[in-house]
Amino acid sequence: MLKMISKFIVVAAVAAIAVSFSTPSFAAKKKKAAAPATCVAWQYKKAECHGTMCHMYRCGLDGKWYPSLLMCWQPACPK
Repeated sequence: MLKMISKFIVVAAVAAIAVSFSTPSFAAKKKKAAAPATCVAWQYKKAECHGTMCHMYRCGLDGKWYPSLLMCWQPACPK
């Protein structure tokens, strides 16, 4: 009897997990994760400038912009 109850609990848990992965919210999260990248990895762009010194952003491997430790002078900055 105890084995049968434990098997029923395992089957119910697996069914609950399967239902949670088939919900529309899971599909929306999966589509959102597969969105195209906004930049190419290891690309740099100019951020805010103070006089002739500018801070820069770099593109990460995930396609998002991150603050960089690099700085540039105004005539030599990337766009």
